[in-house]
Amino acid sequence: MTIPFGIIQTLNDYSSIVNEILKEDVSLTILKFSTDSSGVKMLLDLPKEKVNSITESLKSRNILVNRKGRVSIDKEKCVNCGGCISLCPTEALQFDANFQLEFSEDKCIGCNLCLDSCPRQAIEQN
Repeated sequence: MTIPFGIIQTLNDYSSIVNEILKEDVSLTILKFSTDSSGVKMLLDLPKEKVNSITESLKSRNILVNRKGRVSIDKEKCVNCGGCISLCPTEALQFDANFQLEFSEDKCIGCNLCLDSCPRQAIEQN
């Protein structure tokens, strides 16, 4: 999600946004937090059943919500270097018993942290 700079001017503004999410009675993980000229960007891991209601609530506050897509692995390009494994916060990428890369789509949250780690561009966003 991207929070434009004009929306957060004080710590109370940030707190009200977090409280809006917490109204849904969820625990969440902030996977990534950054700022740039467009505002504050956060990558959140939320329970699937709460994503729609939280998205609508945040959009009503003029917060841009982008749902990240999942990734796919091109086995022909992959050299099983493991560079992507260390960045995956959900262990969706792992080595099997033969040290071949395994991808668990069910565990993938679409954070896309793995995309830039692949020297062969074998990981693509769907």
